[in-house]
Amino acid sequence: MMDNMEVLGLPARRLGNGLIGFGVAGLVVTIILAVVWLGTLVAMQDLDEQLEADREALASALANTSDLMDSTASAIEATTDALGNVGVALDDAASLLDRLSTTTTDLADALNVTILGQQPFAGAAENLEAIATDLETFAGHSGTLAGDIETLGPPLTQLADDLRTVEESVGALAVRVDEFGGVERLVGLVRIYAVLSAVLAAWLAVLAAGCIWAGRQLREAAVTPTVASTETTPTS
Repeated sequence: MMDNMEVLGLPARRLGNGLIGFGVAGLVVTIILAVVWLGTLVAMQDLDEQLEADREALASALANTSDLMDSTASAIEATTDALGNVGVALDDAASLLDRLSTTTTDLADALNVTILGQQPFAGAAENLEAIATDLETFAGHSGTLAGDIETLGPPLTQLADDLRTVEESVGALAVRVDEFGGVERLVGLVRIYAVLSAVLAAWLAVLAAGCIWAGRQLREAAVTPTVASTETTPTS
């Protein structure tokens, strides 16, 4: 019978069926791998150019951000200096207004004189006293503004220093991104790996086809002895 023929201790027909099944499974896996790697190669067709363009855009954006931070810090420093000058000017104005208020008060007191029982300059003295009061109020406001501006200086200076620190870090990162030129090599290595994987898939396909061919040969070999024995059996 055909199942009595054995190869390596296994029935030839069963071994042939196993080889055919193994070969078919190998072909299916090989086809899947080929499709995956073919899709990878197609997807990576322009990947290196795209990555290079993205790298250049990122480096440019970081450089622009660094320049913007530097300009902002310079503007804040200039503003701090200007505010300092304004504060000094307001403080000087407050001192001047205070002296004017004192002088005006003294002048008003001097005009409050009595001549022959009359105060001919009483009206002018009252006006000067009102002016002195206003000058004193303005002096107080100027002093308050000078103090407020003085308190703004340290936070603005700290903000400018912080911007300088961040600007240095961003600038260094921009230089690193601009100098990073390994994108093309990395993509090239991936492509080589994809090609080698395709070659491996082709080799596996050849092995799978060989298994299918060997399985068919074993099945045919299992059938041939049976046919031959049937033809040579003598009739009684």
